[in-house]
Amino acid sequence: MAMLLCAPLAAAAVEPMNDSALAQVAGRDGMSFNLSDFSLKGSATLRYHTGDGSGSFSFGDLTASRSDNPDGFADPYRFDIVKGSAGRADIMRLSMPENAAGHEAWQASFVLGVQADGRDVNVGTVELKDLVYYGGGFEWSTPQVDQGLAFGIGLRSSIGSLALRQGESSMILSGVHIGARGADGAPAGPWRLADVTNQPGLFQARTDAEGQASLHVGIGWAGPEGAPQGTLQIENIAFRSPTGNVDLGASRIGTIQLNYLDVRFRP
Repeated sequence: MAMLLCAPLAAAAVEPMNDSALAQVAGRDGMSFNLSDFSLKGSATLRYHTGDGSGSFSFGDLTASRSDNPDGFADPYRFDIVKGSAGRADIMRLSMPENAAGHEAWQASFVLGVQADGRDVNVGTVELKDLVYYGGGFEWSTPQVDQGLAFGIGLRSSIGSLALRQGESSMILSGVHIGARGADGAPAGPWRLADVTNQPGLFQARTDAEGQASLHVGIGWAGPEGAPQGTLQIENIAFRSPTGNVDLGASRIGTIQLNYLDVRFRP
């Protein structure tokens, strides 16, 4: 007769990790997700005031919705954490669906307003129809030499129409296409407006030598090879009013390069 002897095993104690061990930890996992029957509507208003209170800019009455891919999880959004290059922090990456067939199209509208010199002006309603993203996405990481948040953006999109309407008058841009410049000059993929590794954007709070605080959004200088080339195409620019209509036709910027950007918001 055989006898099996069992003894309880002591649970291992939890031990703290030192800095050297923590430095070896790197993200490998991620997640995929998509939206279904997404819609948003509200009457909230976001208002930005000048420091002296003499004026403000407002954004409100946002509505947004998106059509769905019949097989949403065949081409989802993806969120990943990937290892940075040597000596750099890991990178969080949000990748947009490739959306080659254009099934996922956004519709949106919002109202703009300005208050200045005692006047309250309704700038108009902005309407976006059939906004479609084709791949691209966003990246975030720790800046290599500065504080704040480093980011990257890749963009390729088409807009059926972008309109600014005020009363019975409107300006309408139809057939707007933006992306990386291909060999034939047409958008051929996501345009890297900022690259978290090679030409990162930066979002940070700053205080200058005089103690003045500011919110800084910028993109660093491009390298010797230059910034990635993008292109912008508009199929038609039109103005509509009760007194008459004007169609200006197509417009195109063959090559766009964003070599440096520095924007600061002061209280």
